[in-house]
Amino acid sequence: MEKGKPGRKRKLAQLTEDEYKQISQWSGDGLNESQIATLLNVNISTITREKKRNEQFAEAIKKGKYKAVQLVANKVFQNAMDGKETSAIFFLKNRDPDNWADRQEVNYNLDLKNVLTDARARIIDHNPTRLPKRAQAMSKNAQRDGEGGGANE
Repeated sequence: MEKGKPGRKRKLAQLTEDEYKQISQWSGDGLNESQIATLLNVNISTITREKKRNEQFAEAIKKGKYKAVQLVANKVFQNAMDGKETSAIFFLKNRDPDNWADRQEVNYNLDLKNVLTDARARIIDHNPTRLPKRAQAMSKNAQRDGEGGGANE
């Protein structure tokens, strides 16, 4: 791609049909927009802006990505049909996730008000004699320290 004036980035609005094809190829080869910006000698913000302004530019990037995804999807499908188990599992999980997902979603309806009320009632009704012996001893020590005022007073 030819360069504009020194010190100035070239405008993407002046791209030729061959350059749009090259951008589509780069996108299809797995390059991200930042890498494409580097190859075009522009900033990533220019790529973002140009995609909004220039439908042909946005389509070149989308078309490349779609072609790559299509090629890989076809390969996964072919591998699955050839009996390669990993490809078959991957294919099924993506094409029919309701029946082949690893993780099942479970929705719970929890009433936190009742949970908190029950917890408070258990705390208030708490009987220290039901504590383990070590906890009872710590509780007695804490009560004794609080009553006598301590040796430092």
